Amino acid sequence: MTSITFLINGKRLTLAEQRVRAAVRGLSPEPARAHVVDIDDAVFPVKQAFGAATGLDRLDFTTNQARTAFKRLGFTVRRIEDNQ
Repeated sequence: MTSITFLINGKRLTLAEQRVRAAVRGLSPEPARAHVVDIDDAVFPVKQAFGAATGLDRLDFTTNQARTAFKRLGFTVRRIEDNQ
């Protein structure tokens, strides 16, 4: 099982790939504006998925922090324009 440890606002967090998958299971993806992450055949805005997986408020982390964490876990992260 892949997991990573990182800091956000001075708080040490550990996130596992399976935790991310479990957190978004059953969620309806919100409309994406710029950055998305592919998780189990669904496309989620990175902030929606990262907030669900970590329990953090979306205002407490940046899109870049979420993108970096997802990439480190092996998920595909891309800009929404890449879909067109």
